[in-house]
Amino acid sequence: MDNEKDDMKKTDEDKDKEAHEEINTKIELELEKTENNIVDEEIVENQIKDETNLNKDTKENLLKKINEKRNLCIGILVLLVIIFSVIIKATVSKYDNVVYPGAYIYKVNISNLNKDQLLKKLVEIKSEIGDREIQIMAKDKTYKLKINKLAKDYNESELAQKILNEYNNKNIIQKFIAIISKKEKLYAFNIDINDKFLGEEINTISTKINLKSEEPKVIIDNENITIKDGKKGFKLDEKTLIKDIVMSLNSADVYKNNISIKGKYIDDNPMIDTKELSQVNHKISTYTTTYSPGGGRGSNVATAAKKIDDILLMPGDEFSYEDVVGPVTQDNGYTYAPVISNGELIQGIGGGVCQVSSTLYNTQLKAGILPTERRNHSKPVSYVPRGLDATLATGSIDYKFKNTHKYPIVINTHTGGGRLTIEFWSNEKALEGIDYKPVGYVSGNVANTYLYGYNKDGKKIYEKHIDTSVYR
Repeated sequence: MDNEKDDMKKTDEDKDKEAHEEINTKIELELEKTENNIVDEEIVENQIKDETNLNKDTKENLLKKINEKRNLCIGILVLLVIIFSVIIKATVSKYDNVVYPGAYIYKVNISNLNKDQLLKKLVEIKSEIGDREIQIMAKDKTYKLKINKLAKDYNESELAQKILNEYNNKNIIQKFIAIISKKEKLYAFNIDINDKFLGEEINTISTKINLKSEEPKVIIDNENITIKDGKKGFKLDEKTLIKDIVMSLNSADVYKNNISIKGKYIDDNPMIDTKELSQVNHKISTYTTTYSPGGGRGSNVATAAKKIDDILLMPGDEFSYEDVVGPVTQDNGYTYAPVISNGELIQGIGGGVCQVSSTLYNTQLKAGILPTERRNHSKPVSYVPRGLDATLATGSIDYKFKNTHKYPIVINTHTGGGRLTIEFWSNEKALEGIDYKPVGYVSGNVANTYLYGYNKDGKKIYEKHIDTSVYR
């Protein structure tokens, strides 16, 4: 009987031992699953508490073992955190007022430099960049711009401050990660451009290479009309070129190499459609004055007349006599001849030019067009009636009119044998059948000019007071 009890007791002990080993194995497995050997004590504790095969002492021993391991791991973890914190703080503090690792400007490593060292390095880089050139290739030619003339300010002090303050707003962990990762951070100067210098240089290049388009022309030869086709041109795309230059100054290549930029171009097409010129088919007005051929005056009349020959005025275009024939200088083909100045007849450059403008004025009025700017001479002239003259004084008095018709107008001139004839050619419908006649009514030294219009039956259907001219 006693042996049976012993056998039963032994069996219970074996069972208890087996259960103990089983729970132990479970604990070890759980401990291995955790990153720092910290077991999920709630899971294990619940497993132990729910285990019915363990006696109280065994459970307590197992729980004690769990707590000891857990406390050991926590202690180690706390120690590691403290050590790691000290390392982080010490590492980050080394870079107070020093450039962080991985910092580059134009591929030059500037890591670990303090403020003075950084400024010195930036000045060296600035000097090297200033010695470089921007080479502009345009139409098989190369034009060079010195960067030290192009750059007005490199703003190196601002850049130095930006580099040193890069991580000021970051927390200590972010700073530490930036230090140990040595992640590459690239910087460049924010260069201010000398806009005036750049604009002048680009304009100089444009002047040398631009090919202006040619507008189509109407050529009048006696009564024959021919149309000369226009030609396409091109011009340098200045806006794109300036943009490319500015971008190149902020590229990494500017530090070690000269910059090469290929110019781009914009088509410069004629603005006038040849089809519009085909509308010119009729002489709508003409006026002739006489002069003494030969001598300085005759030469000036011929020169000025030639300058306005074949001028094309599209609808709405304004004609400026000074713009077309000026400046009235010897370099522009004029010579000395009698001129009226302050009411006196004296020798001056361009005598005879005003006969051309006065002849043109009468041709214009007979085409039913009013002047937009006109002044009479200070003294009456012999070649047109009073009130129907138009003078020119370079820089102060101009003579202008605008094409108010729906069709193009071509000015045609003839000189020879002491006669100057100016014609307006346009479309046969331009005057709408009206015959325009200018008249100057003279009273003493005053002339009032009117423009009248008559229909095909000779009936006056238009009347306009144009101007009052006062002479000395």
